[in-house]
Amino acid sequence: MSKIGTQERYLLIFGLLLVCVMILASAGLEIAKQNGNETGVESLVEVSDDIHAENSDIVSTAGGSSEDALYTSISTEGEQSTGPANETATDQSSENRDKATMSISAELEYVSPEEMSDRSDVILIGTVKEILPSKWNTEDGERPPDDISELGWHDVLYTDVVITVDEYLKNPLVDKEIIVRTQGGEDDIVVIDVEDEPSFKPEEKVFLYLKNDTWVDTMDHGPEHFMVTGVSQGKFTLTDDGKATSFGEPLTLDELLDTI
Repeated sequence: MSKIGTQERYLLIFGLLLVCVMILASAGLEIAKQNGNETGVESLVEVSDDIHAENSDIVSTAGGSSEDALYTSISTEGEQSTGPANETATDQSSENRDKATMSISAELEYVSPEEMSDRSDVILIGTVKEILPSKWNTEDGERPPDDISELGWHDVLYTDVVITVDEYLKNPLVDKEIIVRTQGGEDDIVVIDVEDEPSFKPEEKVFLYLKNDTWVDTMDHGPEHFMVTGVSQGKFTLTDDGKATSFGEPLTLDELLDTI
C-alpha cells in the first residue's frame, strides 16, 4: 500500500471539512425553515433596486441622479416600526410584533432652510390635528396583492396627516386645514418604514416647508395634499420657548422666519 503524500493529505482533510460544512449548512437551513413555518411569515429577504424618488430630495452617491438604489428588507422579527403611523401609537407595539417590517432607505441630500424656502409652494405654522390610517395607492386604498413578496416598487403605502393652519407664511390658501402626505405606514400585515420621512404626533406645533406632490405614484390618489420639502428636513417642531427642532441642528422660530 503506497503512502499518502502531503498534498493528497491536505486534499483529504479539505474534503472532509467541506462535507462537515455542507451538513451543518443543511441543518441550519432546515431549522430556519421550521422557524419560518412556526411564525407564519417569510424569511429575511434583502432586495436592492432602483426606485423613482421625485417625492424626496435625495441624490445618488455615484452620479447625482434623481433615481437611487434603495435597500429594502422584510423582517420576520416583528420589530415595531418607527414610521409616521406609529409615532403616536406606542400601545400598538404588541400588534406590530406579528407584522413584517419593510425598511426603505437612501442617502439624503442636505437642503438648507433658505433653499427649502425657495423650493416650497407653501410655508406655514400649524398644529397636527389628526393622523389618518395608512392607505395604498390603489383605487380602493387596499394592498394590491395578497402576498407581500409580490409588491412592486410602484405599490406605495402612504400616511396622510391633517394640519390645522395657524398662519400661512408663503402663498396663503383659503383652507384652514391641509393634508400633508408622508411615505410609509402600516396595514394589517406589513409595516413600511421609510427612513428620513418626517413623523408627526397629535397636538404637535409645527413649522412646515411644503411642496405640491408631483410623484406620479401618489399625486392623484386621495384628497389634495402636500409633501414636506427636503423630507424630514422641512418639518420643525416648535416649542414654547421659541426653539425649532428638526432633522438637523436646532434653530429658532425667528431664524426660520428670516429664510422666507
